[in-house]
Amino acid sequence: MTIEPTAGPRDATRRGFLRLCGQASATAGGLTLLAACNDDVVGAEHVPAPQASATAPATTPAAYSASDADRLNFGLQLQYLLAAYLQRSLDGTTLDGTALTAGTGTRGTVSGGRAVSFSDATLKASVREVTTATVARIGFLRRTLGSAATAQPAINIAGGQGSPFQAITLVTGPQDQPPTTYFDPYASEEDFLLGATALFAVASTATTDLTWAVGATLRAGMGAFVAGVVAGDSILRNALFARANLQPTKLPDNSPTLFARAAQMSDTRNYFDGPRSLDQYLGRFVNKDGIASNIMFKDSNWIMIRRTPEQALNVLYASQTSVASGAFFPASVNGTIRSSGANSY
Repeated sequence: MTIEPTAGPRDATRRGFLRLCGQASATAGGLTLLAACNDDVVGAEHVPAPQASATAPATTPAAYSASDADRLNFGLQLQYLLAAYLQRSLDGTTLDGTALTAGTGTRGTVSGGRAVSFSDATLKASVREVTTATVARIGFLRRTLGSAATAQPAINIAGGQGSPFQAITLVTGPQDQPPTTYFDPYASEEDFLLGATALFAVASTATTDLTWAVGATLRAGMGAFVAGVVAGDSILRNALFARANLQPTKLPDNSPTLFARAAQMSDTRNYFDGPRSLDQYLGRFVNKDGIASNIMFKDSNWIMIRRTPEQALNVLYASQTSVASGAFFPASVNGTIRSSGANSY
């Protein structure tokens, strides 16, 4: 799948972004008020893990003061990861070699993954739409940032034993038995949806945090941007929920249901990003015949929950400690914001 940047002068794009942001000053008071109430698997084939998937040793992160451009660039790095996974799953391709991957920092390629064998035409059409929207958002951010846009970093989207996806699938500890099967998000449509919702859970909550952090002149535009990210997340979570709902409460072979697998991955994200619960289950069976949905990520005020960039990198580097690379980004992300947080329980 090849999608080239939309043609048009860079300055015109910036003016368009500023027009999109034009109402921010009028809503700044409301956003300040909102800030006061915002609370703060298994089952696939063995796939050898690339050497680069290991998490880097813990380091002390360098102090920095992020600008709005730094925040937009971090959002761009998240979109590169989403696009890599979606495109590879859809038709086996990536953005590698296109004009959408160059920029400041070290330009890398995508390793791992393969096309998913989609049999559900409705699901495939939905995935294609979400993929196209994600790639378009990459182009939008790059045109907005101009020469300050960061390059696509090296991205590892492998599944199987020792892979980034396995790392964010199962919380392990000294008392746990090693798994006998490993998560491959390309093995089936259901596995793909589990992988996609895991990555979107991080991207949507982190992009929401970026929206709150940018200056007032950008906030309205970023609000529209994050709405698109969350829409893609909701499409995929709803598709997974619909399939989970069709399963019996107990599978004949006693394997975990889709609800249980999604919950386990949610717990793993919470394990990496710190003691505060920043993730939520997809849904659950209630009693004998009931079912409860949880498509939205929201706090007690029904406002979208947030992850800081550092918390997002804890999940994507698969580390509770402060490191500068690992898992999905084996050579780090590009840009000023690049270190995960130091979490404790």
